Amino acid sequence: MSGRDWRARPSGKGLVVSSIVPGWNFGWQGILKDDVACDILSWLGHYARQYIHRSNIAKALMAVWERNGLVLHPFGIGVTVQCYNDFRPKPSTREIFATAERSYTEQWGLFCEGHRVYRSKWASRNTLDPALHQGVFHFLRAQSLVSAGFELEALAAYDCVLQSLQYFDWSWAPGNPKRDRRDLVRALGLGERAGDRAEHIYFLRNEFIAHAGGWRWWDAGEYLEPDLTTDAGRLASRALRKAADIEPRHRRIDPAPADWALWLEDSFSHVWSAIWFRGS
Repeated sequence: MSGRDWRARPSGKGLVVSSIVPGWNFGWQGILKDDVACDILSWLGHYARQYIHRSNIAKALMAVWERNGLVLHPFGIGVTVQCYNDFRPKPSTREIFATAERSYTEQWGLFCEGHRVYRSKWASRNTLDPALHQGVFHFLRAQSLVSAGFELEALAAYDCVLQSLQYFDWSWAPGNPKRDRRDLVRALGLGERAGDRAEHIYFLRNEFIAHAGGWRWWDAGEYLEPDLTTDAGRLASRALRKAADIEPRHRRIDPAPADWALWLEDSFSHVWSAIWFRGS
């Protein structure tokens, strides 16, 4: 699967996601004399370009999970970087990816030739939106917790998916989806039973999982129906897909900008909240 500036391909050592991103963390020392300012802008540029790349990784990981039920580690075989500038002009997108694959066979292994292209809706979904990007992160974390047998902790992560989606623009929706789980689920068109399920998961998170709890903590398991974790995972998955599919109608962040510098300027408040340190 692939997009305009990224692609994911299976190799001998795993699934490799390659992205073409701005070099915002390079070159500040040649422009600024203030070491502190240089350091801050370099790290800000690093986190911003990393965020773009990770948004592409999120697409690939969700596609793999939907196809095979596998949760792949996002950084299993490391990261490699190639830089282009005025002294090393940027070639075509095709050549950039081909050069990367030829250059790092020792780290990535050989790439599969003639493999069937896998098509997924996630390839075109806007994971640059922090609400959706964060929701994917918590969903995959929940799947890992379920696999390890931590069902209560997985429920908290599933609720974090819904909480992440509350940061979308819901100004068009009735009620208060930014604060109320039922209103959120209703805005996504998932029905009343899904709203009841979302509230129950939120109750468990608040009373027994995220906080110590002041009553009947030994009996938290009594509130877990046999299929609750499975149902919670299904609800979180449906909510993610629904939110991703309505995002284009209420778009805040351009998923494929022609000019990344203008994109960063226009989207700075959203990107800043996603990548920088709280309270800084």
